[in-house]
Amino acid sequence: MKNNKNEVQIFGVIMDIQPGTFFKDGEKFVRFYIGAKRTSGNVDLLPVIVEEKQTEGLKIGKYVYVEGRYSSSNKHESGKSHLILEIKAETIWCGDGDGSAEGENKIILEGYLCKPPIYRKTPIGKEICDLMIACNEYDLRRTDYIPCIAWWKEAREADDFKVGDFVKIIGRIQSRIYHKKLSGDEVELRTAYEVSIGRIIEHESGSKKDFVGELQEVSE
Repeated sequence: MKNNKNEVQIFGVIMDIQPGTFFKDGEKFVRFYIGAKRTSGNVDLLPVIVEEKQTEGLKIGKYVYVEGRYSSSNKHESGKSHLILEIKAETIWCGDGDGSAEGENKIILEGYLCKPPIYRKTPIGKEICDLMIACNEYDLRRTDYIPCIAWWKEAREADDFKVGDFVKIIGRIQSRIYHKKLSGDEVELRTAYEVSIGRIIEHESGSKKDFVGELQEVSE
């Protein structure tokens, strides 16, 4: 396995800051949410974590620019494992603004397909293919598992991919609200995060046998 590129650039408005701090990899972190406006006018509300020592000037309503990587972790709750996705900030800038500007939202991601692709069509005929890409961190000590979604031509192309294939994509991180049916008639409103693929830059066939041995459990 080689190091994989995982580069995120986000520019938007700070919509919320969670109170308190938490420890991750031996450092204190703060979690906040960026609102990145699309050209359509819709806003993706995206979670970001940043080391406490880099939070000077962090304030709701301010513009913020973040460079970092897309990070995943598993949260175990009520006997189930949930995939948690958030942007881990490495560089951050805060400034004033009125929140009216469109946000920058770009990710370049490369890694290995760790689940079979799922191709489908929506009720209105839109072609979609779901991919799960395993991206090794630069020090090779951990792997991030990133759900991605391809559209139209890229969806048809991705449908032929196999577990273990190397894939490099460029896209944006999006948030999506959905209804999760619980027991009985109970329904819970949840937010899903995924990478919307703009373009598949590179694809190489890989070895499923060689790759599967290095996978860890990925939650649904």
